[in-house]
Amino acid sequence: MKKTGTGAAVKRERVPQAERRRITRGKLLDATIDSLVEDGYSRTTTVAVGERTGLSRGTQLHHFPSKADLLVAAIEHLADERSKEFEAEIEARFAKGDDPIDAMVDVLWVMFSDPIYWATIELMVAARTDPELLVKLESFERTLGGRIYASFKQQTRRQGREAKASLEMTLYFMRGLAMERIFRQNEAHYTHLLKRWKAQLHQLLDSGG
Repeated sequence: MKKTGTGAAVKRERVPQAERRRITRGKLLDATIDSLVEDGYSRTTTVAVGERTGLSRGTQLHHFPSKADLLVAAIEHLADERSKEFEAEIEARFAKGDDPIDAMVDVLWVMFSDPIYWATIELMVAARTDPELLVKLESFERTLGGRIYASFKQQTRRQGREAKASLEMTLYFMRGLAMERIFRQNEAHYTHLLKRWKAQLHQLLDSGG
């Protein structure tokens, strides 16, 4: 306890257990994402994450029993934050009167071209030969895709099989461009391709499929 000048004892406030748990999990998840982006999947180990956070192995295992649990939880954490950013940005662009389809493509590309997306790519490649990780990543992809589709329906007023297929093609297109940027740093070229894709989307969706 710390004493004041009057001699009265002041108790240090205890952080609630739930808050301590949230903070600890946040440290582990942020460190895992940083490691995936900076070091890649193969060097993102529980030991490496522990070194980044200064937390004990026992603490890590208490929160995440396996490496797959830790990795997927980190991406889910990131996806939740990015989904909120996506929804907020789409709403802001729509409120300004921007074309909702063009705005959706622009905002998605900001997400997919961000260096943080490398963490997801690292896991997607690793999941090809890791059945446990594959199952968890498939669940994550369905959840994220569902949130993006819900926002897409709300802002574009498009729904149904053709709208869903168009969004899926857009996501596949974005992943492909993100991978291509490993080998080719040419933003003007990608801007041109995005412009062409917007035109294709309008043609698909405005025709009623």
